[in-house]
Amino acid sequence: MCASAWRQRGAVALEFLMLFPFIVAMLYAAAIYGIVFFSQYRMQNAVDRAVSTALYVDRSALQASQLQAAVESKANATLAILVAALPAPLASIDTQGTACAVESSEGVELLRCGLTYNYKANPIVPVMSFGMLGTFPPLPDTLQAEARTAF
Repeated sequence: MCASAWRQRGAVALEFLMLFPFIVAMLYAAAIYGIVFFSQYRMQNAVDRAVSTALYVDRSALQASQLQAAVESKANATLAILVAALPAPLASIDTQGTACAVESSEGVELLRCGLTYNYKANPIVPVMSFGMLGTFPPLPDTLQAEARTAF
């Protein structure tokens, strides 16, 4: 083997050693973001389905003063069931109280349902910490999902 071929083999090994961490980091970040975005999608799906239950409340069986409470209770009950069916970290989201509430916008009654997951306090997947450089990959502090519908 000649000397120039030997030097090229060393250059290839050096290039590999310098690029390998970046390739692994990109693959790791892609996997982490995929999991986080899928969790966000699952939360949004639960909220959308809870809001859509407002369309199934029988208006003819209720008086106008009872409609708002019936819509809120049906949506909150549905949201609690859907959140309980989410994977373990997301199932811990507190849906008690005002996860779904009726609000008025320019004379139109809207049912608004929302979920917030504190990702910083309870991460779904671990992140790497590099001390003063911060964490990798950068992730949001909270995941939020919200939906509205007129009823």
